[in-house]
Amino acid sequence: MKAENLKLNGLVEPIGYSYDHLTFSWENIGEDLDDQQALTVTVAQDADFKQILVQTSCSTSDNLLTIDPNFLENKTRYFWRVQGMGFQASSFFETGLLAEAWQAKWISYSEPAQDAVCFSKEFTSQKAVKSARLYMTGLGLYEARLNGQAVSIEYLMPGYHSYDLYQQYQTFDITHLIKAENELEVTVGNGWYKGRFLFDGGFEDIYGNKQKLIAQLEIAYEDGSREVILSDGSWSCTTSFIKENSIYDGERQDLAAKAEKLTTLVLDDDRATLTERLDLPVKPVRVYNPAVFTDKNGDLILDFEQEITGWIAGRVETAKKQVKFTFGELLQDGCFYRDNLRTAKQEFIVDNIDQATFIRPHFTYFGFRYVKVEGLSEEEALRFKGYSLQSEMEESFSFASSSAKLNQLLSNIMWSQRDNFLSIPTDCPQRDERLGWTGDIAVFANTASYNMETRAFFANYLRAMRAEQLALGGAVPVFAPYPKIKPFEGINPFLLGGAVSVWGDAATILPITSYRHKRDKGQLKAAYPLMKGWVDYILQKDRTHQNRHLFDFDMQLGDWLALDTGIKGSVMGATDSSLVATVYYWLSAQNTAEAAKILDYQADGDFYQKLADEIKEAILACYFKGDDLNLTPETLNSPTEQIRQQMAQGFAGQKIATKVDTQTGLALLLHYHLYPTAAARQKLASRLKERLAETNCSLTTGFAGTPVLLHALSENGLDEEAFDLLFKEDSPSWLFEISQGATTTWERWDSLLSDGHISGTDMNSMNHYAYGSVEDFVVEKMLGINLPELTGDTWTIAPHFTSHLTWAGGTLMTANGPLEVKWVRNGDMVDSMVTLPPRTKAVFVKQDGSRCQLKSGVNLFSETFPSSSAADLKEAANEF
Repeated sequence: MKAENLKLNGLVEPIGYSYDHLTFSWENIGEDLDDQQALTVTVAQDADFKQILVQTSCSTSDNLLTIDPNFLENKTRYFWRVQGMGFQASSFFETGLLAEAWQAKWISYSEPAQDAVCFSKEFTSQKAVKSARLYMTGLGLYEARLNGQAVSIEYLMPGYHSYDLYQQYQTFDITHLIKAENELEVTVGNGWYKGRFLFDGGFEDIYGNKQKLIAQLEIAYEDGSREVILSDGSWSCTTSFIKENSIYDGERQDLAAKAEKLTTLVLDDDRATLTERLDLPVKPVRVYNPAVFTDKNGDLILDFEQEITGWIAGRVETAKKQVKFTFGELLQDGCFYRDNLRTAKQEFIVDNIDQATFIRPHFTYFGFRYVKVEGLSEEEALRFKGYSLQSEMEESFSFASSSAKLNQLLSNIMWSQRDNFLSIPTDCPQRDERLGWTGDIAVFANTASYNMETRAFFANYLRAMRAEQLALGGAVPVFAPYPKIKPFEGINPFLLGGAVSVWGDAATILPITSYRHKRDKGQLKAAYPLMKGWVDYILQKDRTHQNRHLFDFDMQLGDWLALDTGIKGSVMGATDSSLVATVYYWLSAQNTAEAAKILDYQADGDFYQKLADEIKEAILACYFKGDDLNLTPETLNSPTEQIRQQMAQGFAGQKIATKVDTQTGLALLLHYHLYPTAAARQKLASRLKERLAETNCSLTTGFAGTPVLLHALSENGLDEEAFDLLFKEDSPSWLFEISQGATTTWERWDSLLSDGHISGTDMNSMNHYAYGSVEDFVVEKMLGINLPELTGDTWTIAPHFTSHLTWAGGTLMTANGPLEVKWVRNGDMVDSMVTLPPRTKAVFVKQDGSRCQLKSGVNLFSETFPSSSAADLKEAANEF
């Protein structure tokens, strides 16, 4: 038995991070540990654990312990270990400046704004160095080198956060880089801070109009003395060989450009809003070699055979006047294509290469599979590799089955997550958007948390959401961070600070989903004000609208990008937006009630549970007449509906018929058990089956309906329909994308048409993760891996078998090792194998509804392959 993968707040050996709580976690590996044995967690000031600060026991099988951080002191390394009978493992973490006032000052330059600048400072260090820490940040984006060596192997620092509200700084251990004679160089580019950003052509200088830097280097010597080097007027500042650079357009470098001296300017900018980092390091996690071909236009094209987020880099061996790379997702008619990127140029240009040189971008990134190359031969172009960049996270789920297309779908979902988990969860990595849309991650959070250890990544994003919520008076914006653009005539309504359901409900969905997966009370407690603030914001509005508990009085996006209006290219779905909004109002109230109970906030728990119950009563009163669905509810005449029709005129140029008995409306009510009786449930399920038959078993759902549709079917005796949808290959469907050669999930069901042509360029990304939310159906239904209830500790393994496959299997990494489920059809029988890690409670649910307690190790079951009637019998066994 041993413990490994020790983490603090989801991070391995973090240095200088923000610690609003301390959650220690680890993985137990092996089979010889008593399930009941308590483990001991110790925190000390020294590596020998002689100066113990905290020591406590932990018996939970989740292998984590949360304690208060009130003993932490600034600029201190702490050591911690976990011990059990016969084993122990240790790790460390280190604090940053915390509440200590910065001695360094922000510096910039006096001349007109440059595209990139280089700040530098020379210093000597003549004594033996014990330790050296560099506390710094640069805005927009920065890279730092000490004596020619990078201070850290990470890129696009300090990441994207709400720069107007707080600024994250990084802490680097640079002890090994200090020499007698030293030069610290920091190059700072535009990034999100001042480069062109946002849609509709974008805006520049959103957060500031010049680059700036703050740096504080502290050296401790072996003789006990200390030295501090601060950013101030003594630093040099010059222009850079990096010229044009922006997130959307790419980067241009002029290697012949001579550094011109600039006048260093010491700023009086506020330092009180500087805070320790939460943003994870952005690193290259995979490297790809391309294939090469000439397209029908005669252009030289690199094909990396996988859509990735990142950039290319390589060595140019001979002098070149200019080398140019243009990045895109698609080929059209055998030619390189990039029109769906809208105004984003996605170019990397290097001018005046006069000798063998390794080149790469510094302050941008691209979403691409194909790269058009100009200025290099085929042989020279093949020296370049593709580097996949993402925030550093462990992957935790793997899947395989007898269906190559299903396997590819799961791969595509994982890739869209990798490609869009860069500093923040973005909608897409390529066009002129790349924003942290809250609705996208709300519907994808569960799948994301199966795929990766997302705790630390979500913590950073939740901080941005909370900061924006406070700035917006309780509203949670449609994307976070949320740039503040001064209103003007014709401004995009998404920039006016409004909040809508599903998107705003990320405030409660992310924290409770993260807790469901990792049981981190510290993180849940940190996020609780965000959850409470969002529900209180809606409730306050609700009270000004007669306290009816129907969210039918504001603009809503409803079932975004649904297909059920029949209007080509429309972004508006047919489902009553008030129904969608009220269901999510209920969901957020319920999530907040559950969080309050977990955190022992009894009064809050009672309050929000009562609110959730009242919202449910309002839903039943409005949308049902007895056991029947009310097809003409009062919400069809609501302010939300009036606004919706105005939006429909703007987006589609015509009125949209609004309904409640759409696939989405029915699925939401079924999945969340929002019906009055068992008879009503059966009628909803029958109507949903009819709706599918009307579309020849094609889905018509959008952002709100897609995540719950297959679950709603499967949970209500319609397994066959659910699996038929999953395995459908003609458009619209998940596997249609696979047939079209997709390597990531699409934004729209019809992003490409059946002839391979793009359906439109206005809003059409080949790399959006939202519809990849279907993966949690594969995990929870097909494989049957179900997490313990929020207040429980027992996993439920209840696979749903399908004739579309002969076998399927998946492995999920848990706190005690891998949990593996595999099933294989053998004629009329199906054999299941569940490999359960130690210290893990689980039950297996057979097709007849009976439950078997699982033991650690391999568990085998053999059953008759289910008929439709058997599946219905199993569902009937579920309690109403």
